[in-house]
Amino acid sequence: MYGPYFGQEWPKIRIALQCQLKYCAVINNFSSRADDSKRKLEDLRAFNLFEAELMANRSSSADTQRQHKNSQFKHSGSFESDSYHPRQTTDAVSGRDTAAKDEDGSNASVSTAGADDAASALSNVEGATEHANSCDQHPSSSPDTTPTGNADIYDFVPATKLRGPSIEREEKFQTDYGYIFEKPREVRREECMHAYQRVPERLKAYVYKKGDLSLFPPPRTDISKILDYYLMDASSILPTLALDLKFGNTVLDLCAAPGGKTLTMLQQEDLGGLLCNDVSFSRLRRLRSVLKSYVPATVQERMAITTSHLPGDRVAPYSSFNKVLVDVPCTTDRQSMLVEDNNWFSTSRTKERHQLPELQARLLCDGIRAVKVGGIVVYSTCSLSPIQNDGVVQMALQTLWEKSSIDVVIRNLDPVQQQFEDFFSFYSGCRYGQLVVPTLLSNFGPMYFCKIERVK
Repeated sequence: MYGPYFGQEWPKIRIALQCQLKYCAVINNFSSRADDSKRKLEDLRAFNLFEAELMANRSSSADTQRQHKNSQFKHSGSFESDSYHPRQTTDAVSGRDTAAKDEDGSNASVSTAGADDAASALSNVEGATEHANSCDQHPSSSPDTTPTGNADIYDFVPATKLRGPSIEREEKFQTDYGYIFEKPREVRREECMHAYQRVPERLKAYVYKKGDLSLFPPPRTDISKILDYYLMDASSILPTLALDLKFGNTVLDLCAAPGGKTLTMLQQEDLGGLLCNDVSFSRLRRLRSVLKSYVPATVQERMAITTSHLPGDRVAPYSSFNKVLVDVPCTTDRQSMLVEDNNWFSTSRTKERHQLPELQARLLCDGIRAVKVGGIVVYSTCSLSPIQNDGVVQMALQTLWEKSSIDVVIRNLDPVQQQFEDFFSFYSGCRYGQLVVPTLLSNFGPMYFCKIERVK
């Protein structure tokens, strides 16, 4: 299904999805074992993913800063700044308890794989990729459907958009991904400078080097029964970094369970309030269990950490938070690749899957309404679908423009890609956000994230 969109990169991505996810260990600064755990992980030859980045941040030159400052939007130029306003384009991008999010390490194996296993797996890369190429050629495929990276993706059109010939009578147009949208209004462009992503010094996330398939030993509790680190997909940290959390910020985690991103945010700054919401009561119980295991009660009280079990439009009054994370339910493509039971791509869930982008767009609208003017919303999924990613962003913003006076700017995350490209593999075809795609040597993701600033 994704072959036409990702083109020649799809076989590599597909094979990586079928292999062991590469975890990282996020150090829990609230544990008295934190320092011992860092030494233990370093003894295992793991390294802090962000340490090199921190050093680069400290040594960044004035010339580099001036170079980024001069990279701005030009009214007659191309998209080269760190802000992007979708309304000014002449075309549009296509496009809790409904899906599991697996960014955390709750199901991760905690045994240690041997170096021989890693070498064996890597030696099969060429054969695996060749096999994926052959598997991608479906018997019903015609020569016209050969993956090129530019084909349309129709698999995720929401059910309410499937209206047959009547749609041809309306003033609409198709996007590159085969999705139908009202044409957006033309608006001014914002002029903002590039900026690399700030990495809080207290955030420590340990990973093994590329190609090392070793797994981490299980986390341990300290004398207060607080666990010392949390296992999760390292790419799941990037959406929380994009929030650019500051001391005293009030934060809404709209679809918070199972809690990996929530914990990562708490490792970055002392917040002035954190509301963790999930519409599923069973998943909310899991989130509360994670908070109890990793965050002492005194810290929860100091940072005003609370939980709620409400639909997105009932979580909080409008304009209540400095930052909002909208990590929506999605098709969880890695899990869907490996698990047959209740698979999102099964025939029995076709209608539910088609309706998923509309749910995602509603949640993103709820998140934008909840943030203060000048605040940041980060939208994220663990899907490869262009409809669920860029498409949902476009759908949500059009809804807000048509039904409210809210206005936003999309921040360009290209500097984040340049900043972390040594650790993650990014897909270059996204229009609004960034997408980390799995590869055999760097098997993180998929993880899409888009940074939105409310300006009105």
